[in-house]
Amino acid sequence: MIYKDVLSRIGNTPLVEINRLNPYRSDVKILAKTECVNPGGSIKDRVALTMIEAAERSGELTPEKTIIEATSGNTGIGLAMVAAVKGYKLTLLMSERASEERKMIVRAYGANILLTPGHLSTDGAIEKAYRMAREEPEKYLLMDQFNNPASIEAHYLGTGLEIWEQTKGEVTHVVVALGTTGTCMGITKRMREMNPSVQVVGVEPHAGHKIQGLKNMHESYPPGIWDKHVPDRVVRVDDDAAFEYCLRLAREEGIFAGMSSGAALAASVELARELSEKGESGHIVTIFPDSGERYLSTPLFSAGAVKGLALRNAATAKDVDVTASGKRGLYVVGPSLDEPEELGAWRRVVLLDVLARALEERGADVHAAVGLMDLDDRAMRAAREAGRSRAGHAKAVRAGIQERAALFGVRPQTAFPLASEFSEQSVALTRKLTEKGLAYEKLRSVYFDVLRDDRYGAMALQDVDKISAGKTVDLDDYVKANPLDFTLLKRASLQDLKEGEVLETSWGNVRPTWFLQVAAAGFAALPSVDVFLADESQSFPHLENLRAIWSVAGREVQAWMLGQQTVVEDGLRFEDLLQEAGHPLALRMWLLSGSYHKTQTATLQAVGMWARNWRRVQDAAATLALAQAAAGDDVPQPAQQAVFDLKTGLSEAVDNDLSLHRFWPALFKFVKDVHQLESSGRLTGAAAKVCLRQLRAVDRVLGILDAEALPVSPQDLPESVRALVGKRQVAREAKDFAASDALREELAAQGYRVEDSPKGPRIYKM
Repeated sequence: MIYKDVLSRIGNTPLVEINRLNPYRSDVKILAKTECVNPGGSIKDRVALTMIEAAERSGELTPEKTIIEATSGNTGIGLAMVAAVKGYKLTLLMSERASEERKMIVRAYGANILLTPGHLSTDGAIEKAYRMAREEPEKYLLMDQFNNPASIEAHYLGTGLEIWEQTKGEVTHVVVALGTTGTCMGITKRMREMNPSVQVVGVEPHAGHKIQGLKNMHESYPPGIWDKHVPDRVVRVDDDAAFEYCLRLAREEGIFAGMSSGAALAASVELARELSEKGESGHIVTIFPDSGERYLSTPLFSAGAVKGLALRNAATAKDVDVTASGKRGLYVVGPSLDEPEELGAWRRVVLLDVLARALEERGADVHAAVGLMDLDDRAMRAAREAGRSRAGHAKAVRAGIQERAALFGVRPQTAFPLASEFSEQSVALTRKLTEKGLAYEKLRSVYFDVLRDDRYGAMALQDVDKISAGKTVDLDDYVKANPLDFTLLKRASLQDLKEGEVLETSWGNVRPTWFLQVAAAGFAALPSVDVFLADESQSFPHLENLRAIWSVAGREVQAWMLGQQTVVEDGLRFEDLLQEAGHPLALRMWLLSGSYHKTQTATLQAVGMWARNWRRVQDAAATLALAQAAAGDDVPQPAQQAVFDLKTGLSEAVDNDLSLHRFWPALFKFVKDVHQLESSGRLTGAAAKVCLRQLRAVDRVLGILDAEALPVSPQDLPESVRALVGKRQVAREAKDFAASDALREELAAQGYRVEDSPKGPRIYKM
């Protein structure tokens, strides 16, 4: 068939059944209307042609005028194509965040582009377009898709009628993502005429979303053509679900669709689930507005973009994605054995724990280790002062550190290796270095020859040529060939020989240095060392030396994390801070409160403030736990938004170099939202479950909630316990406190503790 021009090919797009991504297809069909086959590549070709032809018929559009429009891309491409065919001038206004592909396409059609600030989103483009049309009406004709009835007419005359005819009237539901909203309004208008029982479902993103082309009607200007009462339902969809379905469409259905198509499919699958569970059948038509080719430069598809958990690699000053599948080895040096309550070390330990938890949530097989150096001078001196053997003292201190770690919520599978447990590995690593010509022995000490390592100094942590040798060590104690060489095995002292704390090697009686202890413990305790966390005091030469040792053994660290130190106010002890916090997890929350790139100062005032913050979060969790038994199966929109904001806030903070300091405002807003829902009577049982589920998901990463201190929901209590609680409440109301106390004891005998509150009794598992 020969067409008069390319505009004749707009419309009559095919319906394609979704198969592998529809687990309910035996009951409910999902049919995708693939609008990418339009000549301009999207559903907006329909709107562009209809608007321009309507302006021609009305006489508003003349050859002398320039068409202008605010667009996120697809409408602009459609207008550019139609204007090119009809010979009109066109200027498009779009956010600078619009994908590069869209900008390139409209320019290829001959259109002019004016970019507006990205933080203003599409609204910035709309404001500028209105201003231009208002100030120079003789020069510009604004298409104004957001208020133009032609936006509705295009889908009433085209899309809606096509759906009806292509399904032979069997369509039961139409799912449409909301942007300009003309598609939803026009299809609904047509369906009301053809069969009023056909349900039209609008799909709206949450506020703060990143789905290009869609609108949240609360944070953006609602289009003038939009009437929220027209569709049968408006549902919300998460960014993650939209992006996941978008990617899976290409991989499992062979449909390379855009972001909004993923959102529409996510809502369609959920609708299919609802129908299937009710035993109903149906034909769901979902609109796929465009192709994924329009989004290739966005993080959704861009191979060069860091999509996962990105850490700042101190060695290169660049971000690196550490969310690769498989085993992940995370390593940090723990507290010194002569100062096991060193706050800076504990800050690093809990931060590493958050990283481990976050990677586990993404499906990684995480192995984390906190190395304890028990063969250095400080550790051995502490053992002598304690009147214990080095081995006995090290084991006792490690046990205390592990107990403290458990109180701080550190994952129980985290290892706490002692360096002395891997002395054989220390010797083996040294031998390997000497065999490769990178180390040499001199007077029964073994040194690493930095001049023989081509990579030494490449981490850019320090200009090696400007190092002043002898500042950190007494050179008279060493006979190195080069002052920059570092010691691997140190010749034993008489005190070492007396105590028997030496390694007998071919080089003589020696002790491993701190560098070699750290390297050997990490090498032996972990399958790999992908992330190493240190603080500024361990920058150079520590990291460079570890890199040099590990590289010989084939270990390459993916991300060297370098944080700032923790300063404790004069006179404050660890126990003082713990007492002020009131709970170890409150102190953990304070340790995570700031950016690890900044120095953190411990004061009673700072810890006390975060202890109050912790109690607020704990109380919100308790409120949600109890509210699960409340009536109501609906989840109000404010609750949905609160859950989305909490989920997105954590994801963005964690993925952006563990910037947890950026997450706390989102968490505190969530706590406030929970209390507002409760006080307004909108915290339904369903809403409480959804909110608590998301809060627990957050806690699986942060580890700050005391789960055992949360009250048990009444619906989760055994019948016998519920009966006792009810009897006790009756006794209290009758002021029969003796009976009330007796019933408290009965509850305790069954393993439950009762706490009275203004809102009723709270029951805790003992």
